Formats: sequence, structure tokens, C-alpha cells
Amino acid sequence: MENKIVSFLRESNKTISFAESCTGGALSKRIVLIPGASEFFNGSIVSYSNNSKINILNIKTEDIKKYSVVSEKVANEMAINAMKIFNSDYSISTTGNAGPSISDNLSKIGDCFISIASKDRVVCKKINIDCDRESFITKITEESLKFFVNTIIKN
Repeated sequence: MENKIVSFLRESNKTISFAESCTGGALSKRIVLIPGASEFFNGSIVSYSNNSKINILNIKTEDIKKYSVVSEKVANEMAINAMKIFNSDYSISTTGNAGPSISDNLSKIGDCFISIASKDRVVCKKINIDCDRESFITKITEESLKFFVNTIIKN
């Protein structure tokens, strides 16, 4: 999956960045394992805590309280702000509840939002996965890459 993304980015001379929460850097790892990643990968922020989302990604505290940290609103803002921070053409964000506990009553364990931002649009996908934490991270990482391929590359 990442090879398709890399080919697309290289051929179109575009760059990508990430704002990862529930994937904890797994998206970044998949990309940086590819030689020459610095040509198209501008960087990543692993903003696991609300504090890092607020202070580094500039997510509004009010939005976290109103919508939940695991929400379309927050996922979209994470992707948009990472794209700005890294001056990239695209950005993918992930925010979710891997469990076993949750930080609010607005989302459920297994909920995840994946957002893709570009200069033209922002798209978001909600999924729910019921599995252990390690499998959750692996599945969300794979879903994020597939979502980019299916939404941006489309072939």
C-alpha cells in the first residue's frame, strides 16, 4: 500500500505529513522504511495526549470538550494543522480509542477517525474496530493507507 502512495507522491512531486494519535507513529514507520522517504515525507507529529493536540497541533480545547478528542472535527483539524506545520501537499491524521478505557462519553472503544487534508479538501472516515491494542494500531494504519489510495490516488 505504501509503495503505491510513494510512487504517486514521487510522480506528482507532492509531499505528505502525518498527525498520529492512536497509531502512535506506525504510519510514519511504514513510510520511512522506504529508501528516499525524505524526498516526499515532510514529517509527523505523534500527538497522543490532549495536551499535545492543543499545544502542538493547535486543536481548540473547546472542540475536544464539545465533540470529543475522537471525532471528525478533531481529526480534520489535526490533518489540516499538520499540513500547515509541515508545509506538505497532503496530511493524514488518526485519532481513536484503542481501549480498554475512554476519556469521555462521546465516543466508544474501537472508534477511530482517519482524516486526509489537501489544499483543496478535507475528507474523513469513521471506523470501529473491536480488537486488542496492537491489532487496533496495525488495522488503523493499514486503513489509513488504503483510505489515501482510494480517495486521492483512486487506482
